[in-house]
Amino acid sequence: MMMDDKGSTLICLWGLTPMCNEDDAARAILCAYNMRKALMDKYQIKLSIGISSGEVFAGVCGTSGSRKEFTSLGDVVNLAARVMYWPKSKGIMGKIHTDLNTRNLATNFFSFVCKGHHEFKGKSISLPVYEP
Repeated sequence: MMMDDKGSTLICLWGLTPMCNEDDAARAILCAYNMRKALMDKYQIKLSIGISSGEVFAGVCGTSGSRKEFTSLGDVVNLAARVMYWPKSKGIMGKIHTDLNTRNLATNFFSFVCKGHHEFKGKSISLPVYEP
């Protein structure tokens, strides 16, 4: 959980060894639905969620004591954050959005609606965004 100038951010990771499953993308989407419903029912909070799938570096970083923390780094982590923040610029709140890779991995479990191709910082081409 992080707090910054953009608000609260929770990063969840699926598929880390030794707890990986073939349906981790679908599990992430199901968790997103459950988190969104729970926060809306209890606190009336519209939760925006971005999910992307791929390889990341995840592990403990830092030297010692309070400077050590678990972190995840990689293009996929950045893309998930950008997919999450993209709808806010359009005035859309409380939705779940995924990248193409997540859609492909979870297509046997969920149906998806393409929300078009969008430009994201750090990407040279526009990428499709999907809503499960």
